[in-house]
Parts: sequence; structure tokens; C-alpha cells
Amino acid sequence: MGFTTGLQRLLSAGRETPLSTGSPELDRLIGGIRGSFFYLFYGEEELIESLFLHLLVNALKPRGRGCAPAVVYMMCGNYRRERTEMGTEALMELVEESGFEVEEALRRVRILTASSADQQALLVGELTKILGEEPDVSLVLIRGIFKLHHDDARIRNRHVVREEVQRSIARFSQLCAERGIPIVASGRPRKAELLPKPESSSFLRHLANAVVYLRSRGRGSRFNRAFLISHPARVPGSTEYMFEVNEEMGRDTPPFRQSFQGLVARLRKEFQDALLSRERREAFEHLVEAWSAELGAMSFAESVKLLDLLLLVAVVENRSHVESLSVRIRSLEERIRLLEEHIGLD
Repeated sequence: MGFTTGLQRLLSAGRETPLSTGSPELDRLIGGIRGSFFYLFYGEEELIESLFLHLLVNALKPRGRGCAPAVVYMMCGNYRRERTEMGTEALMELVEESGFEVEEALRRVRILTASSADQQALLVGELTKILGEEPDVSLVLIRGIFKLHHDDARIRNRHVVREEVQRSIARFSQLCAERGIPIVASGRPRKAELLPKPESSSFLRHLANAVVYLRSRGRGSRFNRAFLISHPARVPGSTEYMFEVNEEMGRDTPPFRQSFQGLVARLRKEFQDALLSRERREAFEHLVEAWSAELGAMSFAESVKLLDLLLLVAVVENRSHVESLSVRIRSLEERIRLLEEHIGLD
């Protein structure tokens, strides 16, 4: 690979269409997420989680390269000190709201975890493997990139821990820069400061191209505040921001009927075949008939998830049978009453 100057890298990044953070205000502040750049966001965990979910979903959008891109999501942290989790329910809702077919989109998310500094160092090999397998990786997300520098359980070998964390970060940056892939990493803020610095060494702060601090505006506020601490091409500043969902980004999804048929096929394999009762397996097929008869109604209910629609139609089908049986029972009761009157029974 040939030598590239910092100026050449900056100019080439400026010609690319940046990846959106999901917030127009935040995009204007930092210029979006550009290839080969290393971004460090730090602040409250809820804000980082929301940012990462929007970035992940935006990065799944096809980029006109002939294949759907993949995203690598790393989570680093000692769960005995502090949990680092992905909000899977919120992610699925955001994926669906953005117009993607959920299962297909989530197949393109590669998740890696590390609970110690030596495991974080091993993720370098895993990332190298993924970059070799996937034809198009659009983004690498790393939650808690410096967390294990402090939270690793090996108290007596802090110098080893420090070397493992710093070496892994340097290799992550090198691998992605060589392939033009942006890295977005998160860190914790130092406490007891009006505008805190990230909980990291000067090594990480100098390695990151852009550093951004996120702070909430208080309970009930739709806006939060972002502070641009450093950027190679932008003046430090701040802005209030909120997230927007681009509902058209993933509209290459299959038609409703195709999504329905795919979901029914999965339910047959993963649910119907596991039912112990033959009667219940047969009842499932009756539900499929009811669902198929009401595809038109379900396709118009765009605000409801497909699986919820299936459950709704099943409830309606059951209610229709209950009403039918009620009518028959009332008719039979009336006939019995007439017969009793005819034979003189009270």
C-alpha cells in the first residue's frame, strides 16, 4: 500500500458523502462521519447508546457498491464493574422504522465482545477476519474503547493491561484507515468537571481525529447538547441536537406479501414443528388461512409490526368463531325452550 499524507487523506474524505449520525444538527457540527476518520464520543451512557443505534442503522443503508454493507459493533467492558449492553429492542424498532427488513438487516451486524484487555487485543484478529470476509464494511463501532484500561481485573499487571489496550486501539485505527472505514468509539467522561475530558490517556485523545462530548439537557427535553472538542477541519463549538428517522433509507425491502410468506415459513419451522399437540399444529394452519385471507387489511396497517398483525388477525379469527358459536348456542337454547313448552315442561 502506497504512502498517503494527512492532507491527501483529509481532502479525499471531503469528497465522500458522509454517514449521517441521525441528527441534522450533530451532522452540521462535525460534518457527518467520514471514511478513515476516528471519532471519539464520550458522555452519558444513554446518549452514547442512542447515537450508536442510529449510526448502526444508517450504516446499513446500501451505498451503490453492488452489495449491502455490514457493520462491526464491539462492546468492551468488565461486566463485574459496569455493564455494557446493546438495546436490542430499541435497535429492532429503529431498523423497522427505517424501512429495513429486520432479519436481513441484523444478519449484516457483526457483534464482538471483550471483558478484559487481553480479549480486546484478540478482537484485532477478529476484525481482520471480518474485513477479509465482508466485501463492504461501512462502519466500525466500539463501545467503551478505553474502559478496560481501568476496569481490567489484573490489578498487579497494569503495565500489561495498558499495553494491550493501547496496542489494540492503534491496530483498530490502522486496519480501518487502510480500508477507508470510519471508526466511532465511545468513552466515559471524567467526573466533577463542567466540561469534562474523556476518561482516557493522551494517547487516545491524540489518535482520534474528532472528539465530541455529549450531555443531556434534562428530563423531558427532546434536545441534548454536543460539544465538538477537536476536529482536523472544523472549529470547536457546540449545538443542541435530536435524532430523526429517515424512513426512506431502507426502502429496498421486499413487498409485504413476500415478508409475510417469509415470516410464516420461519414460524412453521421454529414454532409449529415444536408444538406437541397435533390439534394445535392443525390449528396453526387454520390461522395461516385466516392471515392469508386478510393480507390486504394487514398491508394497510403500516404503523403495526407484521408479527403483531398476525396476532391481531388471530384474535379477530378467534372472536369470529366465538360469535358464531354464540349464535348457534342461542339458537339451540331457543329451540330447546320451544320443545319444553310443547311437551309441557316448565
